[in-house]
Amino acid sequence: MKKILACIDASSYSASVTEHAAWAAGRLEASVEILHVIQRKDAVSARHDLSGAVGLGAKSSLLEELVQIEEAEAKHARERGKIMLAAAREHLLGAGVAAVETTHRHGGTVETIIEREADADVVILGKRGASSQFATNHLGSRVERVIRESIRPVLVASREFNTPERALIAFDGGASSRKAVEFAGRSPLFAGLEIDLVMAGRHSSGEAEQLAWAKGHLPQAHARHLDAAPDEAIPAFVAESNVGLVVMGAYGHSPLRRFIVGSTTTQMMQRCHAPLLLFR
Repeated sequence: MKKILACIDASSYSASVTEHAAWAAGRLEASVEILHVIQRKDAVSARHDLSGAVGLGAKSSLLEELVQIEEAEAKHARERGKIMLAAAREHLLGAGVAAVETTHRHGGTVETIIEREADADVVILGKRGASSQFATNHLGSRVERVIRESIRPVLVASREFNTPERALIAFDGGASSRKAVEFAGRSPLFAGLEIDLVMAGRHSSGEAEQLAWAKGHLPQAHARHLDAAPDEAIPAFVAESNVGLVVMGAYGHSPLRRFIVGSTTTQMMQRCHAPLLLFR
């Protein structure tokens, strides 16, 4: 039986992650594992009046207070996590998902997701985590790390869930985009969806051959070329054409190169309001 790993937290994306998981589980006839990780915080950061605290006595009392703060925060985080997991489980069962399990962990979010994805077929998470709510188009750093390190397809949920009726597959002929095409060609996730097979940017000499290969796996797809940079053309097409799911390869270059010249993957996640299914 296929399995979906749905990662929730206290962010505004968690309800959407649960909705996306219910949709994917229904199409794949999959079970769902709901994962919530309590990320350890520095209790000192919760205080704003430590700069004037001096003397051994003051330090001793502060240490005691910090321990109390940490214990109270840990207890609150555990209880909040239990409530979120129970609510997500109830929703998935109500949506018809036959098998739902919950996992509650304390530690590193990225490391735990990579550990738990070992027996999953798809990972679902929100675009931004609970600590990234201050910036509308900010991409959570942990999200990027998960995508870079994951060996599974990662579905990055949009803020609000809408049942996809049309999917766009961004194809550039590279290994990860070929993996995406092969997945779409055989997966029930795409059954009945209208599919656009899109190449963007300058025309290349091998473009016709590459599109022919992709059409061989997706004969029902509408192949088209967008004559503009991918990170500009594809989000515009998504918005204009009511695309409900974007599929593409992710992070084909090293983090260092991304730092120097930017990343199409990151820009696509920032600019596309549809969910993205990403392949490494």
